[in-house]
Amino acid sequence: MTIKNLLLALHDQLPLKRFIKNFFITGNAWGMFSKYSHIKKDGKLKQSYPTKIKAVNAANSMGIKYGGNYSAYKCPHCDGFHIGKNKI
Repeated sequence: MTIKNLLLALHDQLPLKRFIKNFFITGNAWGMFSKYSHIKKDGKLKQSYPTKIKAVNAANSMGIKYGGNYSAYKCPHCDGFHIGKNKI
């Protein structure tokens, strides 16, 4: 985890209302500090997207295909974006 990517990941949670919701109400954003925000549970690297737009489009497609609420997030471990399934 680099300082640059950590700051970009935290900035990606803004505006402040969204930041508070994601960290303190739903708790979804705390997952960015887990090693599983970058690596799947089977040990393989997660699919990385070069831009947030591409990751959001992929997350929307996954939501339609599999159901559930998927979202794109800036990975603090690499320069890319990943997709995660929200708890709420």
